[in-house]
Amino acid sequence: MDCSEPVDDYCEAWQADNLKVPEKIPSTDHFFIAFQIERTYPLIMDINHEEEAEEEFVRVEGTDILAFWEPCPRIEHENLPRGKISSMLSKAGVPLHKQEFMVDRISGRADEIANADYNKDKKVLPMIVSISVVACFCYDTAVC
Repeated sequence: MDCSEPVDDYCEAWQADNLKVPEKIPSTDHFFIAFQIERTYPLIMDINHEEEAEEEFVRVEGTDILAFWEPCPRIEHENLPRGKISSMLSKAGVPLHKQEFMVDRISGRADEIANADYNKDKKVLPMIVSISVVACFCYDTAVC
């Protein structure tokens, strides 16, 4: 798959009060973010065997889970800086050209969580980010 082809990448983020947080927590307000990343690889169809592969178009490689602690300044916007989000996505293996809408979604949700009345007295703001990425050719070579 060419990296410029549109695909059905997915990203959603939410507060997860039931997320297991490590016992050692920072002394200042922080997000504890668990990234769940699923990688899907399109199968290249062989014209000679098209009828055999009719029902199988993608292969799910598996799901990785990565956790991050990030400070939360409790301001109106940019509680989780866009550069930090991009860095986390890159560490998770998401290519740069696929990150823009994910950064927007995660940043907006982080601001909602940080500013919610429900969370005013909480030092730790647990958050889950679920991502599904349809891999392109550049996926295995580098984070491009």
